[in-house]
Amino acid sequence: MEHGLEVKFELPLEVKAWDCHVHMSGSETPDSILKATEAAGLEGMIAFAPYPGLMTGHVMNRDEFRNSVEFASKIQRELDDKLAVFVFFEPRISRDQQELVRLLEWALVDKELRGVKMIPAEWFPSESFMDPIYRKIEEVGAPILFHCGISWGFPYSSKFCRPVEYEYLVKFPGIRFAIAHICWPWVDEALALAGKFLFAVARGNYSKCRVFIDITPGTPPLWRADALRKALIYLGPRLLMYGSDCFGADNANCFAQHIVMDLKVLKGMLGADEKTLELIFRENVLRFLRRQG
Repeated sequence: MEHGLEVKFELPLEVKAWDCHVHMSGSETPDSILKATEAAGLEGMIAFAPYPGLMTGHVMNRDEFRNSVEFASKIQRELDDKLAVFVFFEPRISRDQQELVRLLEWALVDKELRGVKMIPAEWFPSESFMDPIYRKIEEVGAPILFHCGISWGFPYSSKFCRPVEYEYLVKFPGIRFAIAHICWPWVDEALALAGKFLFAVARGNYSKCRVFIDITPGTPPLWRADALRKALIYLGPRLLMYGSDCFGADNANCFAQHIVMDLKVLKGMLGADEKTLELIFRENVLRFLRRQG
């Protein structure tokens, strides 16, 4: 199903954007995605394979996981230059670590998905149970995009998504990861975490820093300008990635609306220059994906 191809916003055409945070609905086609990106002025996106019943508290099972990966893999193969589909990985599918590793390897290697999306729910990112999963991701070289902050995806999950939990990934030096939504309402904690990876681990070298901040809302409008101002002052623009959190990888109006909203904050309210906008809206996402240096 195609969403709103008649875009109702006057797009700032000078901005080239990659959206780092889109949820696939499961009804998209390669053609509907292509039309939506063109209508909204997007160069490309990171899209998450569908998670059935995401907002209902339903826990995805093995069959749903396989169907989700199969669906996403077919689209990935047709739109590789404009799309990076991440497997939506649910560790609660099994308590057998080796089975989880096999499922993940199948999605990333056999089905050629480009990264991993996870929402910690009733499990902590710092649990040793996750170690074999992280080691497989490190071996494959895939990036991870974690939910961070208050979670609407599952009824009981927010306490598992505190930014400090991701400090645990210091143990896996080959993993690059992003924490989404600026971890609102724990914005300061999120920036402190990223600061540790940048200054204590990477010694101030942005190219070696393994954590990115996905600025997808999360932050309500009242807090958004302040959160982004803090991020720009403390970290600079090189670790910040634009994202929309749109539902449907063919939802053109949603894509366009979020680009305009964030430009109003970054450019209109905070005075971000052209290079800062290029980094946040495009270059950092491509660097996260290793599609450019």
